[in-house]
Amino acid sequence: SLLGFIAFYACWFACVGGAARGWPWLGPVAVLVYVGATLRTIPAGPARSRQARMLVLSGLVGYVADSILVLAGVLRFPAHAALGWPSTAWMVALWVLQAAVLGGAMSWMRDRFVLAAVVGAIGGPLAYLAGVRMGAAVLGPTRPAAVAAIAALWSVAMPLLVWMERRARVGEARGARGERFAQ
Repeated sequence: SLLGFIAFYACWFACVGGAARGWPWLGPVAVLVYVGATLRTIPAGPARSRQARMLVLSGLVGYVADSILVLAGVLRFPAHAALGWPSTAWMVALWVLQAAVLGGAMSWMRDRFVLAAVVGAIGGPLAYLAGVRMGAAVLGPTRPAAVAAIAALWSVAMPLLVWMERRARVGEARGARGERFAQ
C-alpha cells in the first residue's frame, strides 16, 4: 500500500538521516513505533507472537551480518553515527523494518526467492551507498569490493528474510486452521 511505502521510507530516513546528523537513536525509535503499530493490527495470540519473533530474529540476523561487514573492514560508522558495536542499533532497526514490510508494502516479493535475491543484490548496495552519501557510514577498503560484498550478503539475506516472513505467515494459516477445527 502507499501508506506502507511512505511509512517504510519515513523510518528509513529516520534511521539513516538521523545517524548522519548525529541522532543514531532516532531511527530505532521510529522503527519501534512502526513495528508496534504493525503488530497491533494482528490479533493478540500466536500469530502476533510469531510475527514478533520473526522481527526479533531479523534484527539478530542483521546485527550479525552487518557486524561481519564491520569486522571485515567493508563497513564502518563515523563516531556521530555509532550507537552500538560492531554494528549499530539503527542498522539493526533497518533490518527489522525490512522484515516488517515484507508482509505488507513489499508483499509482491512473497515466496519469490529468486526475485528476492536479485532485489537484495541490487537494492542492498544502493541503500548502503545512499547511507554513505548521507554521511551515516563509510565503505572500504575499496568501494567496488565493498559493494560486491554487500551485494553478495543481500543476495542471500533478502531471500532469507522472505523465507522467515513466509514461515511466520504459514504458521498463521496453520493456527487459523487449527482454531477453525477446534470450534
